[in-house]
Amino acid sequence: MPSRCLLASFILAFVLSCLPGNLLTATDFSVVPLLDGERDGELNYWGGPFGTLNMVGMTKQTSVVHSGNAAYQANLGSLPANTLSFFQTFSSERTGTEAQRQTRDLTRYDGFEGYFRNDTNAPLSIRLELKDYRDSNSHRASKTFTIPTGATWNKVSSNFDLGAGWSVVGNPDISRTYIASFVLNETSAVSGSYYLDDFSLIEPGGPVDPQTAPIEDLAERLARRQFEGLWSGRNRTTGLIYNHKDDVGVAAMNTTGGVLWMLPNAVKRGWVSQTEADSVVSQIATSLNTNLNQTSYVPTRFINPVTAAIPGGNNEESSIDSSFIALALHNYKSQPTTSPALAAQIDAVQNRFQLDAFAIASGFRLAYFPATGFTGGTYNGYTNEGKVISLAAEALEAHHVPLESLWNSDTNRTRTSLVNPLDAHLVHSSTLFRAPFEQALLNLFVDTSDRGVDNYPVRSLATNPWQNFLRYEREVAAKLEQLGRDNFFQPDAASGAPFSSYQQYSLYNNFGQPDLFMPWSVAFAMLAGTDGAEDALRALVQIDGVSGPLGLADTVRWNTGQSEPYFVSNSGDNWNTVLSTMALLEYLDRLNGEQSGSEFFAQLAGIKSALNEVFIEGDLNGDGVTNSADLSLWQNGYGIPSIGSPLAGDANGDGYVDGGDFLRWQRGYTGVENLSNTTVVPEPAVIVLLLLSLIGLPCRRLKNS
Repeated sequence: MPSRCLLASFILAFVLSCLPGNLLTATDFSVVPLLDGERDGELNYWGGPFGTLNMVGMTKQTSVVHSGNAAYQANLGSLPANTLSFFQTFSSERTGTEAQRQTRDLTRYDGFEGYFRNDTNAPLSIRLELKDYRDSNSHRASKTFTIPTGATWNKVSSNFDLGAGWSVVGNPDISRTYIASFVLNETSAVSGSYYLDDFSLIEPGGPVDPQTAPIEDLAERLARRQFEGLWSGRNRTTGLIYNHKDDVGVAAMNTTGGVLWMLPNAVKRGWVSQTEADSVVSQIATSLNTNLNQTSYVPTRFINPVTAAIPGGNNEESSIDSSFIALALHNYKSQPTTSPALAAQIDAVQNRFQLDAFAIASGFRLAYFPATGFTGGTYNGYTNEGKVISLAAEALEAHHVPLESLWNSDTNRTRTSLVNPLDAHLVHSSTLFRAPFEQALLNLFVDTSDRGVDNYPVRSLATNPWQNFLRYEREVAAKLEQLGRDNFFQPDAASGAPFSSYQQYSLYNNFGQPDLFMPWSVAFAMLAGTDGAEDALRALVQIDGVSGPLGLADTVRWNTGQSEPYFVSNSGDNWNTVLSTMALLEYLDRLNGEQSGSEFFAQLAGIKSALNEVFIEGDLNGDGVTNSADLSLWQNGYGIPSIGSPLAGDANGDGYVDGGDFLRWQRGYTGVENLSNTTVVPEPAVIVLLLLSLIGLPCRRLKNS
């Protein structure tokens, strides 16, 4: 009988073959849409608006299209001879402050292609003009294309080498592109409209067929696209990463921390040079010092992108957001390629973070506000945010909080399932806080896959964070299949625009929005190795509007049973892109057998010893020691399907009670480490205990079915 994965592949191929031809236009993943009208709102795929001069208007319409459902109409009205007219589109929110501009890198592309239809009364000479962050006529590059009149679509294309055919003034830096304009200045009067559709950027490396390309190639292409979109958009004065792709007023700790965390991986892959990475990290450290000079305990959650000052408003100091960047700082200073001088600079600013001020008996407090003080609420539910803060506070020296002191403060937890009770997993007690990113979060920073269940005192509610994440994602896949939404990975935390606000959407609570999902979150399912996740990625990137130059869309609305979405959001939360990219990089490293970022961090001496305090190998009953009592629990549960509870003999939380759990018990009993890389030979005393435990043991199926 064929495996479920093989069967899913056949089904996917059949479904894709049956979809309408206009839906699957993105058959080459290296062709990256920028302007095609398939997303909601009046923004391009970078997140930038439009501007016009001397035309009736630039509108998105559905009557005249090259492909898909919509295209752009430039209505010239009656344009006199020798009259300058243009429409232009921006890299992000338009601003008159040069230092604020969130720019995009066109040098990462070989070129572009697009389609024009000229319904005016005369041929048009349309000049594509590119300007960089200076928005200056003294620094620009342009190329002219002649579009004949008539109701046919005409393809235009070019490279970005600014060589033959390009007119260059000054020294435009298109690695920091701010404006792309389509300019007319005809010598004769013109009236009517022309149309633009499928204006796309072409990545180097040749065509990529998302249906047949190796999944590794597809995932790496997407990860690089998302990372470089974030990287090229950083503020060049402070090194900070903006909060949203379509907003230049605010940078954020979480986005900056995520990009900083990924930098060593980007250097390893050749996406960023070591010199450039070190320079930006030094810049970020300086910016954090500037901000910390104006705060009470930790950097503000949001931050002025140009000056690194506090942003104004409530000036929230967030324990979780500051933890993201504290972990990234610790990670970067620990890299073997980081110079002593840079490591010292990083260490100095990291140890200004006063996370200990947020620690109380019930957990880490959510935030501090200068006007009102600390919040009463703490991270006391199973969302992994409290554990991330614990990890960051453990890594501090000046304001150290031992990992074990608040690791188990997330007491608002329950074990439940969506479809299969044998895949029950821990989630927050409230369905308001069960989004997928919360299950993935800790695993993006520290690897616990080679550890057992942690020392949570209520043993029926103890788990291993990695195994719990895998079980959660398996249940997501099962529920999506049950709902007939197999490829719609997956509802997650984001804005539900246009009909609902930001919520922690999940299959446990869709907040009344059953047609909503977040394509960027498919990366978590891929990291978890979930059945159907890779097929879902292949399908999603072929849908008009779902992927673009900054990666996968933030939010999609797609009614079950329909052939295409009816809404694709064009606003973008950079934090979602960061999370997605972190997960993809973890996925790629694990797929290739390379040390991932989380695995590197888990092996740092101080971190490893701290984790040993909360993960006691083989201690099934949670009394702090590994002995024959724990072996008895394993004996009693051997071969019986488990829900991941150590009391059932499941030492690693994977849902099976088998020889692997015995080896974990043995490692704890004998003190042997590196289980995954070692052939463990039982000590004589252990052999005796094992033989005694197996006497009379009934034959049971070892597999959870």
